[in-house]
Amino acid sequence: MTTPQVDQKRALNKLKHDLEPLRNAIVGVYDLLTWEKQYYAGIVFAAISINYLILWYMDLSCITLFSLLALSAFFGDFALPTLSRLLASGNKWEGEQEAKFEEVCGQLCSIRARATQWYEYLLNERKPTMVVVAISVTLLVVAWIGAIINNLLLMYFATIVVLMWPGLQEKDVFKSLTQKASKIVNEKLQYGKKKLQ
Repeated sequence: MTTPQVDQKRALNKLKHDLEPLRNAIVGVYDLLTWEKQYYAGIVFAAISINYLILWYMDLSCITLFSLLALSAFFGDFALPTLSRLLASGNKWEGEQEAKFEEVCGQLCSIRARATQWYEYLLNERKPTMVVVAISVTLLVVAWIGAIINNLLLMYFATIVVLMWPGLQEKDVFKSLTQKASKIVNEKLQYGKKKLQ
């Protein structure tokens, strides 16, 4: 094995160890987001819609909203491992569940590796001035869109896309589009690696 492969394997093992207390919850969420059953898509869509409807109705200020989100994250970080152990104490951990857990951990490691590659590609290969200009233009466009369209509506659509994407990908809805985009991204990464060497 080469050094990068050993590092990836080490990172995967560390991630699996760190997520061990949450493995039952992770496998459940994975099944939900990849639409293991047909009605899971409706559950995901309804849950997102109800949450955003409640947020719209409450009309919270930004500080209150961020405080409540942080409180929810803190409570989830505290309670989720305990609840996961209690709910799964009667269930046996099977090979199929272990395979799903390993797949999720592998996907998370892959996402991290790609983000690192893009970061290195943009900062080492490209001119820093071009990166600053491109990021500035992108942020200005996003700010302009945010000024025109209601922010809560934009976040609702973004959340729908992010949480429905794994199910759409699992059901091969956008297979040809993702293949073309992946091919372009991989070509750019390979070109950047060759230039760095």
